[in-house]
Amino acid sequence: NYAEGVKVKAAEAIAENDVVHVTSYSGPFLVVSKASAAVATSCEGRLMFAKHAIPSGGYGVVLPWKLVTGLDTSAASSAGVPIYLKSSVAGGWTVTAPSGGTKVARIIGHVVVDDTASAALPGAILLACDVGER
Repeated sequence: NYAEGVKVKAAEAIAENDVVHVTSYSGPFLVVSKASAAVATSCEGRLMFAKHAIPSGGYGVVLPWKLVTGLDTSAASSAGVPIYLKSSVAGGWTVTAPSGGTKVARIIGHVVVDDTASAALPGAILLACDVGER
């Protein structure tokens, strides 16, 4: 999926696998910030995922989807469980739907391998911005 990557400028420090949204542009580059379920405007539209860490003010690549492997997915009951944009940590994701107040329950992926069900495979999730159900 790296052919689908987009070179962007970071408005803040972004970690590998963080969920980001577009906030503006700088020359020919989109400027991105971390998305959060606690801020409705940051979870609207197309969300993307950081291929690698990007320093604040630096340039990096974001992807429309990303397979993340080697995870502890024991909090999920099985493969197929939805992954939600996290509200308590900007850029993060969780298997627990955020609730209450202004929090938005945006699905951004699903568990591919539940590591408790498959001892041979570590846990894996597929982050994909096109599954943005609410």
